[in-house]
Amino acid sequence: MSSLQTVLSAISPAQSLTESASRLQLEPLQPDDSLYTDLVAARGTKELTKLEIFLRNATLTPGAYAKCAFVGNRGSGKSTYLLHLEDQLQKEGLFTTVHICLDPSLESDCDYSDLFLWMVDEIARQFKERGHPVDEAVLGKVVEWFAEKTLTSTTDWKKEIGLTAEVEGSSKTGIPSIFSFKLLARLKSMIVGSETSRKEMRQKLQNYATELRERMNDFLDHARDVLRLAEKPDRLLIVQDNLDRIRPREKAQRLFDNGGDMLLDIRADIIYTAPLALNLAPLDISRIFPHVFTMPNVKVRLPNGKPYKPGIEGLLQLIGKRLSLTQVLENEKVAMFLAEKSGGSVRDLIRLLDEAQLEAQVEGKQRVDMPSAKAAVKKVAVNFGRLLNPGSTYYPILVEIHRTKREFKIAEGEATRDRVAAAREFFAELIGNGSVLEYNGDDSWYDVHPAILETQQFKDAHAKAAKA
Repeated sequence: MSSLQTVLSAISPAQSLTESASRLQLEPLQPDDSLYTDLVAARGTKELTKLEIFLRNATLTPGAYAKCAFVGNRGSGKSTYLLHLEDQLQKEGLFTTVHICLDPSLESDCDYSDLFLWMVDEIARQFKERGHPVDEAVLGKVVEWFAEKTLTSTTDWKKEIGLTAEVEGSSKTGIPSIFSFKLLARLKSMIVGSETSRKEMRQKLQNYATELRERMNDFLDHARDVLRLAEKPDRLLIVQDNLDRIRPREKAQRLFDNGGDMLLDIRADIIYTAPLALNLAPLDISRIFPHVFTMPNVKVRLPNGKPYKPGIEGLLQLIGKRLSLTQVLENEKVAMFLAEKSGGSVRDLIRLLDEAQLEAQVEGKQRVDMPSAKAAVKKVAVNFGRLLNPGSTYYPILVEIHRTKREFKIAEGEATRDRVAAAREFFAELIGNGSVLEYNGDDSWYDVHPAILETQQFKDAHAKAAKA
């Protein structure tokens, strides 16, 4: 394939089932990706416009920093949206942005001290890649501080990273940056290496929380100086992404509840993604962050069950950019069916399309037809079924949520403290695993994932509730 053909292939919708897999990846889309579809209107909410205005307004107040939490169901499209918003604001000269993804090793356990260490590493690396590196002496100073407070022997860590006395003595600006990056890698490896070393490092850094905050702020102040000298926007907007992946919920709650003050005290404009469940009682993340914005799922239906045309049209546009609606799909009805059954979750729509094209190929078909699409929905429903066990507990609650479009209620006279706590945790679990999706507009409301509505267990529970 020629280079021109490669480019055309990359920007045009797949024309066959065998091509379609390459268009159905679940990774966030970069700002210049032709597959990107603007779904702001399709979500039927003002929340994303508010977030953008909030950031723009921050640039009018020198010395003040915009800090907020950004919540939403996993798979709703937060990362892709943020990447495009960052690119837009940076091109307008309002911010210099640094996008940081949570290291997968921290998804089960994360602390503010971890985030700060990774933040130093990412800012230094990204600035270097962009051609305006931070000063070696400043970087060396903050990295050495982390090492001195957490590592037992200075001699040992210098030997490990190959920093000899001769090299250190010959440098007039501090540790050469190559050794600072090696030391950062060493420190990060200790955090991800074992639970014991992780706890020890965190405890040591927490004992110096005030000094840690000062070191971080000095480093961020220097980063802004570097930007000014490079004639770049000196408003540094940091996006700390993928914190919504932290499981279980109590670990995410600990990060934001116990470490909230530290996260807010650093001198930078910053967006922290967070699990949607933390927007619920009892934590109520708005107690920590004065500004919380929600990324709702695309609305495919209104609370009364009627189709929401802008939402469905937005998802059809998304499908059309990835797959030919006439060559890969049998007709637009198939596309509409899959869009509706995704519940407006971008990730689940991609999953359904991928499952449907695989099903069609297995059956020897040339296009995805309605039986293939229904088989894909059934596959996703089966996956949910494994999470909703025992069904006698989950499905009656899901029926109530579907009926009321609200969180489920505890029976009158049974609202003890323990029952309320258990109910909150149970609802947070349903939000976390995608069984329940949040939507927005004039009011926030919830509904059960449409794939679950297709299961016999849900239908049986629904029929039983109707008779009660």
